[in-house]
Amino acid sequence: MTSQADVVRVIEGDPRFTAWSVRRQGDGWLELETAGPFERASSPVLLVLAWPALWRDPARVAPHLTRARSGNYAMMLVGSDEEFQAGAAHALADEGDVAALGVPSSAERLLLAIRARAEHSALRQVAAGLEMALAQAHYENELLIDTGRALSQQRDIDSLLEIILRRARDVTGADAGSVYIVQGDDSAMQLRFMVSQNDSRQIDSKGFTMAVSGSSIVGTCVITSDVINIADLYRLDAPGLGNNPWGFVHDRSFDDKYRYQTRSMLTVPMISARKQVIGVIQLINKRARGVASLDSPEDFTTSVVPFDAPSVAYAASLASQAGIALENAQLYDEVRTLFDGFVRASVTAIESRDPTTSGHSERVAQLTTGLAQAIHRVDTGPYAELQFRADDLKQIEYAALLHDFGKVGVREHVLVKAKKLYEHQRDQILQRFQLIRRGVQVEDLSRKIECLQAGHLHELATIDERAVQRLAELEEMMRWILSANEPTVLEQGGFDRIADIAGRLFVDPDGTPRPYLTAEEATALQIMRGSLTKEERFEIESHVVHTYNFLKEIPWGRTFRDVPEIAGAHHEKLDGTGYPGGRKGDAIPVPARMMTISDIYDALTAKDRPYKKAMPAEKALDILSFDVKKGLLDAELFRVFIDAKVFELVHK
Repeated sequence: MTSQADVVRVIEGDPRFTAWSVRRQGDGWLELETAGPFERASSPVLLVLAWPALWRDPARVAPHLTRARSGNYAMMLVGSDEEFQAGAAHALADEGDVAALGVPSSAERLLLAIRARAEHSALRQVAAGLEMALAQAHYENELLIDTGRALSQQRDIDSLLEIILRRARDVTGADAGSVYIVQGDDSAMQLRFMVSQNDSRQIDSKGFTMAVSGSSIVGTCVITSDVINIADLYRLDAPGLGNNPWGFVHDRSFDDKYRYQTRSMLTVPMISARKQVIGVIQLINKRARGVASLDSPEDFTTSVVPFDAPSVAYAASLASQAGIALENAQLYDEVRTLFDGFVRASVTAIESRDPTTSGHSERVAQLTTGLAQAIHRVDTGPYAELQFRADDLKQIEYAALLHDFGKVGVREHVLVKAKKLYEHQRDQILQRFQLIRRGVQVEDLSRKIECLQAGHLHELATIDERAVQRLAELEEMMRWILSANEPTVLEQGGFDRIADIAGRLFVDPDGTPRPYLTAEEATALQIMRGSLTKEERFEIESHVVHTYNFLKEIPWGRTFRDVPEIAGAHHEKLDGTGYPGGRKGDAIPVPARMMTISDIYDALTAKDRPYKKAMPAEKALDILSFDVKKGLLDAELFRVFIDAKVFELVHK
């Protein structure tokens, strides 16, 4: 038996070959196929018998060799010993699943050779299947490990839910899915729709809430804490019948709107460490292997399969991790909210003590975080490598909001002092000058009486004239004192003028000589600029020390541990002339340098200070520029402050 015709005749006529059929044939080759999966193989076995006319021609044999390398396609080279000795057969034997069949050959020998090749090919199929399953399991296990790592690192709830759903779909092959979280207590639990993903349709999903009840699949999942695996919602019977033990009816309004079919569905609860269902992962339409998307209506029938046991196991494992991660993220969010509330309450406490600076802390926080974000985008200069993460920005925001908290340790009358004299001092001076005026008037009347008694009437006019002059002088002194009381630059000669007034004496009703101005009042009025004496300014400056001492008592944790350091250095200057530590250059944290610029800018432009007018932005920037030139402020940070128009954040 040597020809193709002989082999075809034997296969089609010999009952021992009933499991085989001639699938295709060509010049010099036959392709045989088993009737079904061959023994342990998961698919039919394909076998090609190739005669020398084929296997001696490299171009013609190449496609067959390519298929042979795939593992489920075997080749047998047919030929005589002389033909095999030519060498080409030996070269082909290394190219794939290739064996040789010597001819002439009997039907029995042909059967044994074909069966041996089929068994070998079937074993290769099994091995390839096991190898693929092992690779898939390895991939899925790695995916779960990687997912666990990603979930443990993510604290933003929205981003976390996106990761959970994406990884759950990856590990199960789901085309679409959604995530819900449980809100409220046991008496009024609700499900909030949070995230939706779909590979086959562009879905415009919006958040909504619904009550937790047995009328919905996700509600049932929350109530029972069970995994719900539905092979095909379109074949689900009415409630109470057959294959619908849950009692709900599938609403197809979504499917109709998007020309989509929700067929297989896997709904898995996310359970917290406290054994409570805090969310639900719902996966839709497990795609058959090799299917990338579901486009036509027929795809939902032919390309969607039920979620199998491995998919359920993987989804449940991921949901278990996700439940813990979600609970941690929620707890972190609660702690963050608590911190935010504490910081905002602290700002309220600061501003209640000093209403004149209301809004200052918020504006400084806006400016400083805005400058940090602008620096984050810089790709040249000394700060090109400086990057601020979300936690870094939050730390800067907290430090900026609390940078003046130490003012709670400053005496209130010093803190809110708007002019050089306190109100009670000003009132005492006004009353004292009124007393001096009254003394002048009494003295005038007494002298006039003495003149009348002595008959010196001609002196009356002189006495009145002198009294008018003295009263006018007192009036002018009072006006000048009130002018000097303003927190502006003391005019030239003012220091001596105050000393002159303070050196004058009057006699009180008890006959005791007293000065026009006390030493304390004169010292206050002699302030060259602003409203604070040296001692008062030192007390105000001590608020930075109070801020640091207060903030360092708070357990900020590793994430925000630098808040006290940043807030406590916002009055330091690069040349060491700042306070409270007189730090220089790099000894001052970069965020503190940012805050210094923001703090000065807002102090200059604030519209809510009763003791000064708001300065235009241009003039304030000129003053900051002058401080930069003097080496007080960071030149690069100020450049970014200008170029990125950070200062406009508080003028919107």
